[in-house]
Amino acid sequence: MISAEEKLQVENYLIWKKLPLDILLEVKDHMISQIEDCMNDERVGFAEAFSKVELSWRGSFSLTKYWLFYGNEKIPLIVKKIIKEKYYQILKKAFVFALVSFFISILLVFYADNVEQYKTFFHLQNALFVVAPSIILVLNYKLLKYMRYDFKFKGRIFYTMYQKNVGLLAISTISMVQVAMKEGKYAYWFFRTDNHTNIFYTLLTFIVPLFVQCFVIFGIMNFFEHKKTLKDITAIANY
Repeated sequence: MISAEEKLQVENYLIWKKLPLDILLEVKDHMISQIEDCMNDERVGFAEAFSKVELSWRGSFSLTKYWLFYGNEKIPLIVKKIIKEKYYQILKKAFVFALVSFFISILLVFYADNVEQYKTFFHLQNALFVVAPSIILVLNYKLLKYMRYDFKFKGRIFYTMYQKNVGLLAISTISMVQVAMKEGKYAYWFFRTDNHTNIFYTLLTFIVPLFVQCFVIFGIMNFFEHKKTLKDITAIANY
Protein backbone atom coordinates (compact mmCIF):
# COMPACT_ATOMS: atom_id res chain seq x y z
CA MET A 1 0.00 0.00 0.00
CA ILE A 2 1.21 3.49 -0.77
CA SER A 3 0.87 6.33 1.71
CA ALA A 4 -1.54 9.27 1.63
CA GLU A 5 1.33 11.57 0.70
CA GLU A 6 2.26 9.36 -2.24
CA LYS A 7 -1.37 9.29 -3.40
CA LEU A 8 -1.35 13.09 -3.22
CA GLN A 9 1.77 13.08 -5.39
CA VAL A 10 -0.11 11.07 -8.04
CA GLU A 11 -3.05 13.46 -7.79
CA ASN A 12 -0.86 16.54 -8.19
CA TYR A 13 0.76 14.94 -11.23
CA LEU A 14 -2.66 14.44 -12.84
CA ILE A 15 -3.69 18.00 -11.96
CA TRP A 16 -0.52 19.17 -13.70
CA LYS A 17 -1.68 17.19 -16.75
CA LYS A 18 -4.94 19.20 -16.62
CA LEU A 19 -7.38 16.32 -16.33
CA PRO A 20 -10.90 17.36 -15.24
CA LEU A 21 -11.51 16.17 -11.68
CA ASP A 22 -14.05 13.49 -12.63
CA ILE A 23 -11.64 11.92 -15.13
CA LEU A 24 -8.72 12.52 -12.76
CA LEU A 25 -10.30 10.46 -9.97
CA GLU A 26 -10.84 7.51 -12.28
CA VAL A 27 -7.35 7.66 -13.78
CA LYS A 28 -5.86 8.17 -10.32
CA ASP A 29 -7.37 4.88 -9.08
CA HIS A 30 -5.97 3.02 -12.09
CA MET A 31 -2.50 4.53 -11.68
CA ILE A 32 -2.36 3.84 -7.95
CA SER A 33 -3.40 0.23 -8.55
CA GLN A 34 -0.70 -0.15 -11.21
CA ILE A 35 1.92 1.47 -8.97
CA GLU A 36 1.08 -0.90 -6.11
CA ASP A 37 1.23 -3.90 -8.46
CA CYS A 38 4.59 -2.75 -9.78
CA MET A 39 5.95 -2.27 -6.24
CA ASN A 40 4.83 -5.74 -5.20
CA ASP A 41 5.81 -7.59 -8.38
CA GLU A 42 9.18 -5.96 -8.98
CA ARG A 43 10.08 -5.23 -5.36
CA VAL A 44 10.81 -1.57 -6.01
CA GLY A 45 10.00 1.62 -4.17
CA PHE A 46 7.25 4.10 -4.89
CA ALA A 47 9.41 6.53 -6.88
CA GLU A 48 10.64 3.89 -9.32
CA ALA A 49 7.20 2.28 -9.68
CA PHE A 50 5.58 5.67 -10.24
CA SER A 51 8.18 6.48 -12.90
CA LYS A 52 7.46 3.25 -14.77
CA VAL A 53 3.68 3.68 -14.60
CA GLU A 54 3.95 7.32 -15.66
CA LEU A 55 5.97 6.23 -18.68
CA SER A 56 3.26 3.75 -19.70
CA TRP A 57 0.63 6.53 -19.50
CA ARG A 58 2.71 9.17 -21.28
CA GLY A 59 1.05 8.63 -24.66
CA SER A 60 -2.41 9.10 -23.13
CA PHE A 61 -1.31 12.44 -21.66
CA SER A 62 0.17 13.79 -24.90
CA LEU A 63 -1.47 17.06 -25.88
CA THR A 64 -3.87 17.40 -28.79
CA LYS A 65 -6.70 19.69 -29.95
CA TYR A 66 -10.47 19.24 -30.06
CA TRP A 67 -11.44 22.33 -32.03
CA LEU A 68 -15.21 21.73 -31.97
CA PHE A 69 -15.45 22.41 -28.22
CA TYR A 70 -11.96 23.52 -27.17
CA GLY A 71 -10.80 25.55 -30.15
CA ASN A 72 -7.02 25.93 -30.17
CA GLU A 73 -6.68 24.91 -26.53
CA LYS A 74 -4.59 21.77 -26.12
CA ILE A 75 -5.91 18.94 -23.95
CA PRO A 76 -4.59 15.47 -23.02
CA LEU A 77 -5.37 12.77 -25.58
CA ILE A 78 -7.18 10.64 -22.99
CA VAL A 79 -9.47 13.57 -22.17
CA LYS A 80 -10.27 14.11 -25.84
CA LYS A 81 -11.17 10.45 -26.33
CA ILE A 82 -13.49 10.39 -23.32
CA ILE A 83 -15.27 13.70 -23.90
CA LYS A 84 -15.59 13.11 -27.64
CA GLU A 85 -17.56 9.94 -26.97
CA LYS A 86 -19.65 11.54 -24.20
CA TYR A 87 -20.39 14.74 -26.14
CA TYR A 88 -21.29 12.78 -29.27
CA GLN A 89 -23.89 10.73 -27.39
CA ILE A 90 -25.42 13.86 -25.86
CA LEU A 91 -25.39 15.77 -29.15
CA LYS A 92 -27.03 12.85 -30.96
CA LYS A 93 -29.87 12.74 -28.42
CA ALA A 94 -30.24 16.52 -28.55
CA PHE A 95 -30.54 16.43 -32.34
CA VAL A 96 -33.28 13.79 -32.16
CA PHE A 97 -35.31 15.94 -29.76
CA ALA A 98 -34.73 19.00 -31.94
CA LEU A 99 -35.96 17.03 -34.97
CA VAL A 100 -39.16 16.19 -33.09
CA SER A 101 -39.66 19.91 -32.48
CA PHE A 102 -38.93 20.55 -36.16
CA PHE A 103 -41.68 18.19 -37.30
CA ILE A 104 -44.07 19.68 -34.76
CA SER A 105 -43.43 23.11 -36.24
CA ILE A 106 -44.36 21.76 -39.69
CA LEU A 107 -47.55 20.20 -38.31
CA LEU A 108 -48.45 23.53 -36.72
CA VAL A 109 -48.29 25.15 -40.15
CA PHE A 110 -51.17 22.96 -41.31
CA TYR A 111 -53.00 23.15 -37.98
CA ALA A 112 -53.07 26.96 -37.94
CA ASP A 113 -56.17 28.61 -39.41
CA ASN A 114 -54.24 31.62 -40.65
CA VAL A 115 -50.80 33.18 -40.65
CA GLU A 116 -51.48 35.17 -37.47
CA GLN A 117 -52.33 32.01 -35.56
CA TYR A 118 -49.17 30.33 -36.84
CA LYS A 119 -47.12 33.31 -35.69
CA THR A 120 -48.50 32.71 -32.20
CA PHE A 121 -47.67 29.01 -32.39
CA PHE A 122 -44.17 29.87 -33.60
CA HIS A 123 -43.60 32.29 -30.72
CA LEU A 124 -44.89 29.84 -28.10
CA GLN A 125 -42.99 26.84 -29.39
CA ASN A 126 -39.66 28.63 -29.44
CA ALA A 127 -40.38 30.42 -26.16
CA LEU A 128 -40.48 27.00 -24.49
CA PHE A 129 -36.78 26.67 -25.26
CA VAL A 130 -36.19 29.92 -23.38
CA VAL A 131 -38.43 29.19 -20.40
CA ALA A 132 -37.24 25.61 -19.79
CA PRO A 133 -33.50 26.37 -19.35
CA SER A 134 -34.33 29.51 -17.36
CA ILE A 135 -36.38 27.46 -14.89
CA ILE A 136 -33.64 24.85 -14.67
CA LEU A 137 -31.02 27.48 -13.84
CA VAL A 138 -33.25 29.14 -11.23
CA LEU A 139 -34.03 25.82 -9.52
CA ASN A 140 -30.34 24.93 -9.47
CA TYR A 141 -28.99 28.31 -8.42
CA LYS A 142 -26.76 26.68 -5.79
CA LEU A 143 -24.72 25.14 -8.59
CA LEU A 144 -24.11 28.44 -10.38
CA LYS A 145 -20.55 28.75 -9.08
CA TYR A 146 -19.75 25.35 -10.58
CA MET A 147 -20.93 26.66 -13.94
CA ARG A 148 -18.35 29.41 -14.09
CA TYR A 149 -15.47 28.87 -16.48
CA ASP A 150 -12.99 30.24 -13.94
CA PHE A 151 -14.24 28.20 -10.94
CA LYS A 152 -11.75 25.34 -10.77
CA PHE A 153 -10.60 22.64 -8.38
CA LYS A 154 -7.55 24.00 -6.55
CA GLY A 155 -7.76 26.87 -9.03
CA ARG A 156 -6.31 24.71 -11.81
CA ILE A 157 -8.72 22.15 -13.33
CA PHE A 158 -12.43 21.84 -14.12
CA TYR A 159 -14.59 19.84 -11.73
CA THR A 160 -16.15 17.83 -14.56
CA MET A 161 -15.65 17.24 -18.26
CA TYR A 162 -19.01 18.98 -18.78
CA GLN A 163 -18.18 22.23 -16.96
CA LYS A 164 -16.62 23.93 -19.97
CA ASN A 165 -19.85 23.56 -21.97
CA VAL A 166 -22.30 24.66 -19.28
CA GLY A 167 -21.96 28.24 -20.49
CA LEU A 168 -23.30 27.06 -23.83
CA LEU A 169 -26.72 26.75 -22.19
CA ALA A 170 -26.82 30.48 -21.43
CA ILE A 171 -25.51 31.45 -24.88
CA SER A 172 -27.96 29.22 -26.75
CA THR A 173 -30.86 30.39 -24.58
CA ILE A 174 -30.07 34.02 -25.38
CA SER A 175 -29.93 33.09 -29.07
CA MET A 176 -33.28 31.35 -28.66
CA VAL A 177 -34.80 34.62 -27.45
CA GLN A 178 -33.90 36.15 -30.81
CA VAL A 179 -35.48 33.19 -32.63
CA ALA A 180 -38.68 33.37 -30.56
CA MET A 181 -39.08 37.03 -31.50
CA LYS A 182 -39.31 36.14 -35.20
CA GLU A 183 -42.67 35.49 -36.85
CA GLY A 184 -42.17 32.34 -38.90
CA LYS A 185 -44.52 33.67 -41.56
CA TYR A 186 -42.39 32.47 -44.48
CA ALA A 187 -42.96 28.84 -43.52
CA TYR A 188 -46.71 29.39 -43.44
CA TRP A 189 -46.74 31.17 -46.80
CA PHE A 190 -44.62 28.45 -48.40
CA PHE A 191 -46.83 25.53 -47.33
CA ARG A 192 -50.27 27.15 -47.23
CA THR A 193 -50.19 29.58 -50.16
CA ASP A 194 -48.77 29.74 -53.66
CA ASN A 195 -46.09 32.18 -52.53
CA HIS A 196 -42.83 30.28 -53.13
CA THR A 197 -40.68 33.31 -53.84
CA ASN A 198 -38.97 33.33 -50.42
CA ILE A 199 -37.48 29.85 -50.28
CA PHE A 200 -34.28 31.14 -48.65
CA TYR A 201 -36.17 32.75 -45.76
CA THR A 202 -38.38 29.67 -45.49
CA LEU A 203 -35.30 27.50 -45.01
CA LEU A 204 -33.96 29.90 -42.41
CA THR A 205 -37.30 29.77 -40.59
CA PHE A 206 -36.87 26.04 -40.07
CA ILE A 207 -33.10 25.52 -40.00
CA VAL A 208 -32.14 28.29 -37.55
CA PRO A 209 -34.62 27.19 -34.83
CA LEU A 210 -33.59 23.55 -35.39
CA PHE A 211 -29.93 24.43 -34.93
CA VAL A 212 -30.42 26.65 -31.88
CA GLN A 213 -32.93 24.29 -30.25
CA CYS A 214 -30.44 21.46 -30.68
CA PHE A 215 -27.81 23.39 -28.74
CA VAL A 216 -30.30 24.45 -26.07
CA ILE A 217 -31.18 20.79 -25.52
CA PHE A 218 -27.50 19.85 -25.64
CA GLY A 219 -26.83 22.54 -23.03
CA ILE A 220 -29.62 21.24 -20.79
CA MET A 221 -28.45 17.63 -21.04
CA ASN A 222 -24.85 18.73 -20.51
CA PHE A 223 -25.94 20.65 -17.39
CA PHE A 224 -27.65 17.62 -15.87
CA GLU A 225 -24.61 15.45 -16.61
CA HIS A 226 -22.49 18.11 -14.91
CA LYS A 227 -24.82 18.12 -11.90
CA LYS A 228 -24.88 14.31 -11.66
CA THR A 229 -21.10 14.08 -11.95
CA LEU A 230 -20.61 16.67 -9.20
CA LYS A 231 -22.68 14.46 -6.89
CA ASP A 232 -20.61 11.43 -7.87
CA ILE A 233 -17.40 13.32 -7.13
CA THR A 234 -18.72 14.26 -3.69
CA ALA A 235 -19.61 10.62 -3.06
CA ILE A 236 -16.13 9.41 -4.07
CA ALA A 237 -14.08 11.95 -2.17
CA ASN A 238 -14.58 14.86 0.16
CA TYR A 239 -13.92 17.67 -2.31
